[in-house]
Amino acid sequence: MKFCLINSLYAPYERGGAEVVTEIIVKELLRENHQVAVITLGRKSGVAREGKLTIYRINPLNIFSFLDISKRPIWLRIFWHPLDVFNFFGYFSVKKILSSEKPDLVMTHNLKGLGYLIPKAIKKCGWRHWHTIHDVQLSRPSGLILFGAEKPFVVIDKVYEKICRRLFGSPERVISPSQWLLDYYRQRGFFYESKNLVLPNPVVFRKVEKLPEAEGPKEKIDLLYVGQLEKFKGILFLISACKKLNSANWRLKIVGSGSALKDVEKMVENDARFELVGRVDQFKVIDYYRQADLVVVPSLCYENSPTVIYESLVANVPVIASDIGGIVEIVKDDYNGFTFAPGNEKNLIEVLEHFLRQPGEIENLKKNCFISVRNYSAASYIKKLLSLV
Repeated sequence: MKFCLINSLYAPYERGGAEVVTEIIVKELLRENHQVAVITLGRKSGVAREGKLTIYRINPLNIFSFLDISKRPIWLRIFWHPLDVFNFFGYFSVKKILSSEKPDLVMTHNLKGLGYLIPKAIKKCGWRHWHTIHDVQLSRPSGLILFGAEKPFVVIDKVYEKICRRLFGSPERVISPSQWLLDYYRQRGFFYESKNLVLPNPVVFRKVEKLPEAEGPKEKIDLLYVGQLEKFKGILFLISACKKLNSANWRLKIVGSGSALKDVEKMVENDARFELVGRVDQFKVIDYYRQADLVVVPSLCYENSPTVIYESLVANVPVIASDIGGIVEIVKDDYNGFTFAPGNEKNLIEVLEHFLRQPGEIENLKKNCFISVRNYSAASYIKKLLSLV
């Protein structure tokens, strides 16, 4: 069969879980000997072919490229979003590619930066269309809902949501990694005629060998944060909470990059309890899981199904995470981790103190980590998808 996958970003560009999932799907389809075309963003338009994989990169006309959106001021993004939603360059480019490729199935993921007219292009060409939702970007232009600020901005968000609902219509099938995100969209009238499927994100099982344990009791509990260094991801909140811990037997490694980097640097400066690693290649992050005892996901925004949680559990590292969005569908208290009230510093400190004082509890949780995600292999994910084709 021939598949076409459309996602805003594709290697070497990446920002979040959608890119990881898209790349996993592409690799698995190729392994199954299918033909695959990928349509994604690029600095300039072009085509690259390698065996049964064809990658089309397009650069839709707009004020700036989505590749640079994090570097642009909010006031400029206000003008960028409407042009992105109705991006006719993206519409005609994708339509032309689909007419040439003639895929058996088109699978769309995040389309921000490519244009939200693309579902119309797919429908116009008459191709089968499955859409995977990864966040709330069809409801909020920012793709974020912050805890404590759930109500939409009265005019902009409501108009934006109504337009997106109309443009996307009802693809043949809508896939969501979490029940929470699917319910969120259904409650807002999206995808009312689509067949819906909750399918947790695929996981690549890489062997993670723990570092040899030192003789005697371990002096420090290694905490790990992996993700974007953004305020809404809770990294500043986490650092602040850690500084108030009474226990001294811990250290926190921070892996990632983002607009809050300077704030993070300032907060951890000259404090030996923190190690700011910075951005690390996706395939080298595994080295940090090898060293970790607990991974902390302190999100202050509603999360769908964070990739870092899956990666952590595969590595047999328990997760301490905010009880927000779809996170609680993966992290189970006293089984493979523990949750705390989002944005509640006192609660987070209590949870961390519990494990720092009783490190044996961490070992008990480790026994269940891999078990909780063992059915989410990339091969199983593709098998499930293909069974529905």
